[in-house]
Amino acid sequence: MPTQRIPAMLPALLLLLIVTLSGCGAAGLAGPPAEQVGELFYEALKKGDFTAAADLYVQKRPRAEIVQELEEYQQRLGDLKSYKMKDMVVSTVFSGVRYILRYKTQYTQRNLTEGLIMFQSVSDDFIRIEIRSVQTRRPH
Repeated sequence: MPTQRIPAMLPALLLLLIVTLSGCGAAGLAGPPAEQVGELFYEALKKGDFTAAADLYVQKRPRAEIVQELEEYQQRLGDLKSYKMKDMVVSTVFSGVRYILRYKTQYTQRNLTEGLIMFQSVSDDFIRIEIRSVQTRRPH
């Protein structure tokens, strides 16, 4: 009689095995979440470490070009005094996940609304900044 139960339980055991193993894998190797990438970016700007901030970008442009762009923003806006994330939108696309994070930022010369568009490819464990959008706030 006990051998007759084994075939009946086999599908349930296989399902349990699949569910258990699906939680394993490269999750421990994944980089920081999008919110933390944004935090690292703005903390690097606050410290004036434009090289560290540029390292968070997608490698489509030379790092020196990104560093120069960040330095030019600082010259126009002043030093970053504070930042706060307003919201985040996550969109899954065929090739990965895109994150759009908006921040309220305060510089010595201006208050702004900024956006960071980030992307995580299906073939990469790290979320990287693609675009930084800087806009002045409109008066309400």
